[in-house]
Amino acid sequence: MHQDRFYIPIPPVHDEVWIEGKEAHHILHVKRAAVGGKITLFDGKGVEYLARIVEIRHDRLRVQVEHSQCVNRELPVDITIAFSVPKGKHSSFIIQKCAELGVKSLIPLHCERSVVDFRHKSIGKTEKWDKIAIEASKQCKRNVITNIENMMSFDDLINDVRNYELSIIASVESHAKSLKSVLHAHPSVKKILCLIGPEGGFTRKETEKAVEAGCIPVSIGLSTLRIETAAVAISAMLLYAYTDIVCR
Repeated sequence: MHQDRFYIPIPPVHDEVWIEGKEAHHILHVKRAAVGGKITLFDGKGVEYLARIVEIRHDRLRVQVEHSQCVNRELPVDITIAFSVPKGKHSSFIIQKCAELGVKSLIPLHCERSVVDFRHKSIGKTEKWDKIAIEASKQCKRNVITNIENMMSFDDLINDVRNYELSIIASVESHAKSLKSVLHAHPSVKKILCLIGPEGGFTRKETEKAVEAGCIPVSIGLSTLRIETAAVAISAMLLYAYTDIVCR
């Protein structure tokens, strides 16, 4: 049971917590845990708990925390990926893989050429994505949950660019700098924003607005990538670049 991790949204009170719902079902009916069994919990805020099951009532259980500690498995930089939402289930793939890679925040982005727009009904969508992010953190042993923002318009996001130390916008234009060279020139940043456009790309007007706000157009190769491929590829490159810097 020590290898299994379960999420609790509220930290234990007086070293005890009741677990119910999906997590309780998994513990009791999938793992078939019994009173006395030990499980690992995390609260999504960086704390990990070793707990012992002390009581089972139907589909809920009470656990006693035996040990707790702050375990930091996060990247040395805060990465935010703002992506134009693709059609179908591809967004779920983006959420899952970016969460596994350690992305701090994800922002669904509505651009001029976006085909999906749920700015006025995003609650149900983000609730579903939150669950995917939680499952990803459980699997990859992160103790922090990737934050998923409500959908933003391109213009609203551009107004927030100044809040980041490095802002990049994915581009297939010939004048775009290589992502590798841009990261090499910014080895000490702590907060990064990356914009990934829709299948048709950002419009010239959007790119110009982004550059005026301080974004650097970057390329990650000669191929034109799908939204989900670009999101995962750039996240992995950022992970590699900044983990490498810290480890040297």
